[in-house]
Amino acid sequence: MLHLISHHTYTTEEWDLMQRAHVKASEMLGRCSHTHEHANRLARIVMKLFDQGLRDDLIIAIKAVQQEMTADGIANDNDSGAS
Repeated sequence: MLHLISHHTYTTEEWDLMQRAHVKASEMLGRCSHTHEHANRLARIVMKLFDQGLRDDLIIAIKAVQQEMTADGIANDNDSGAS
């Protein structure tokens, strides 16, 4: 699983931007950015989008929400199929 860990060093400003994007995405999803069970997954999505070159916190948040909704839908499909 080491390949999933980012090998980047981020500045304080970059961390702040990603934090803002994560909070915005969580709000869009109606979730707490700290306590929701998938908060870490959403944070990884935000970091991946940042690593891909996105630098606007709102755009990162919107794209993260789209990806999270897809991931959540797939997880729900898998859960219902396992019954």
